[in-house]
Formats: sequence, structure tokens, C-alpha cells
Amino acid sequence: MKVELELSGMSCNHCKMAVQQAMDAMDDVVVESVDVGRAVVSTDRWDDIAQAVHAAIEEEGFQVVQAKEVS
Repeated sequence: MKVELELSGMSCNHCKMAVQQAMDAMDDVVVESVDVGRAVVSTDRWDDIAQAVHAAIEEEGFQVVQAKEVS
């Protein structure tokens, strides 16, 4: 499953790197892309790890506004 995350609070490349590193550190998550305000990840366990993904992003100082499955 591929999930697109709409993120708030990001404004620069440093923000992108922080989100990328937080997602790379997670098991069961493959980072497809990270842009300012948006990240796309792949996982087979979204229902199980969604809260952990949100928490990891919030730890970096950003907020998940919306998460939606994409094809």
C-alpha cells in the first residue's frame, strides 16, 4: 500500500531531510519521496503503524494533516 501524507510546518530542505530520516528509521516503511509539505511511503502494515508514523513526524516538529492511500 502506498500512502501520501500531507504535512504542515515544513518550509525547507532541512525539514525534508528530518522527515526522510525519521521515516527511514522506521521498520516496515519504505520512503518513496519527501517534498516540502508532502511525503509518500509504502507499507504493508499501515493500519498497524499509522500512529507511529504520525508520532515520528510530530517528534520532528511537523504535523500530519491528512493521510490517504494512493495507487
